[in-house]
Amino acid sequence: MERGVRAGRAKRSEGYTRLMQSPPAGAGPLEPLERSTFSGGAYPPPPVGGWFPDHAGLDIDDPWLPPAPPRSVGNMWPWGLSQVSETLEVIALAILMFMAVRAVGQNFIVDGSSMVPTFTNNELLIVNRLAYLDVDLSWVPGAETEHWRPFGEPQQGDVVVFMFPGDVTRDFIKRVVAVPGQTVTVRDGTVVVDGIPLTEPYLGEAWGGNLEPQVVPEGNLFVMGDNRNNSFDSRSWGMLDQGLLIGRADIRYWPFDRIGMVGHPRPESAVTAELSARR
Repeated sequence: MERGVRAGRAKRSEGYTRLMQSPPAGAGPLEPLERSTFSGGAYPPPPVGGWFPDHAGLDIDDPWLPPAPPRSVGNMWPWGLSQVSETLEVIALAILMFMAVRAVGQNFIVDGSSMVPTFTNNELLIVNRLAYLDVDLSWVPGAETEHWRPFGEPQQGDVVVFMFPGDVTRDFIKRVVAVPGQTVTVRDGTVVVDGIPLTEPYLGEAWGGNLEPQVVPEGNLFVMGDNRNNSFDSRSWGMLDQGLLIGRADIRYWPFDRIGMVGHPRPESAVTAELSARR
């Protein structure tokens, strides 16, 4: 029996995945196997000749296999704890990157026709949330102003996205027509700011309405849609508080044939526009 065991062990060390099925050359007959002390119980009786061909039971209790390592938290996972830790780090980094991108830009879909021809229904935009970033300096001793906009103030002609004053769960997109301190009125469809009629190249169909003069208060804006005949704007619900601004529409990424930066042309006075045309 000792010879058979040694031969089987030598063969296993040479990289075989199973024990020999026939005795080595020159080996004499082996003595019958005695009763096993393994947990599998007694081996079945050997065949005629004393050779045991299939080593039944070793698939369960192989005496040459190292003992199984004790179970622990580290080897209970599909991967080791180090792989789990790395996966969690990647997930956390992805979340931080998403939040950072979200703080800079936000995507919106145009719903409706109030900004035709500049924007049509179902167009997709990216809004720059940093464009009108307002930093509160009221807590800083000696600060000359309570609010600081590092990237500038809203300007005439800017296309802005904001929370509707009547229902902050709804987002609107309009164009800034007048800024704080300016007086705005409409005469036969022509917008007049500080007594100067404006030429607005971005308008769609002409609108023939009128509006009484109004002074834009500090911290507010007067906004209107480019489709003046079909726009619910400051003409109906009044001034827009700048605290409701979400950002400025800067990029259009759908449809493909209109992908690009969103223009923000400044309205010109009628006199300036006429002089430019003559040149």
